[in-house]
Amino acid sequence: MITGTRNGRLAIGVKEPLKVPFIFLFILICTTFVCAVLDMLSVWGLYESAGRGFTFASAVQKLPRSLNNVLVPSVVLSIVLLGLRLARRHFSRFLALFIVLGVSYLVLVNGMLVLRPLAGASPAAAASPGQYLPPSTFVRVGERMINVRSLTDTRARAILVFDPARAGARFTVFPEGTAVITGGALRLTAPGPRPLTITGTPDLSWTSVFAADPFTSMFLRDVRTMTSDFQRLLVTARAEFFASSFALVFLCTASLMLLRITRWPLVNIMLLGIAVRGYFSLYHFLAVSFAPQLAKVLTDPFVARMFPSAAFMGLAVLFLLVDILFIPGDRWVSEPRE
Repeated sequence: MITGTRNGRLAIGVKEPLKVPFIFLFILICTTFVCAVLDMLSVWGLYESAGRGFTFASAVQKLPRSLNNVLVPSVVLSIVLLGLRLARRHFSRFLALFIVLGVSYLVLVNGMLVLRPLAGASPAAAASPGQYLPPSTFVRVGERMINVRSLTDTRARAILVFDPARAGARFTVFPEGTAVITGGALRLTAPGPRPLTITGTPDLSWTSVFAADPFTSMFLRDVRTMTSDFQRLLVTARAEFFASSFALVFLCTASLMLLRITRWPLVNIMLLGIAVRGYFSLYHFLAVSFAPQLAKVLTDPFVARMFPSAAFMGLAVLFLLVDILFIPGDRWVSEPRE
């Protein structure tokens, strides 16, 4: 019986490290695809749903940009999901750390290098008049209701305006006009004996279906901050990009020790989820709020730019020390079946 158990552990110890890179890539493909589809649906719902349907051709056209936008959180999520599997496997936790760290770092760096030129050729989402003025639909702007028969780029035709505050005839018809987006608001102008000028943010009921709730909106803001910083460093400072990418995956990989920090697996999973969520907020705080203030004090701007990555590296080293000194290596490791 003892010999069988040892042989089982030895077999798992040999096979499991060989499977880790392939399991990680499988998880990454699944999470990236799901996140990219959600990103494309959100962009379509907020910017294009009024003027066009969600077609396969438009999805393929926008896929590279969406993949580039979700790669960073997808890699982080894949590390977490892979950690749930590794927490109950019989092989060295430090060997697991090095494997996950190396594979995730290579995927993140090479993925952004490959996707950057493809994303540049993909159209970016932007507000357009068609988002606010769907054809033959009344839209409320302030106290007035607007109906446009057709809209081509910025040229609107057959404009019908209902103004409840106007004395006499409350409906006004204009043969054509111009609709533009100015400062995030719609500006509709039309010539005539009584020229029309309406500026405001239309009340679009369908956009609330795709708009994020406040908690999710803050998370997406933090993700966008980290992703945009990584994309900017990739273009302007490759050395800083490599360092920042390594710091991120190193911290996330070292944080897998939270899956063994207590004797209650569900509590550990919740702690890891909270920690990973906090990393995005921490990066936003360090990059947006703290680093600019630090740059005013230091003479070397490189130190200020690298401070978020240095903070992540320091936190990762702290987690490793806690893992080595205080957490048993065999906690929550399942016995192999006979």
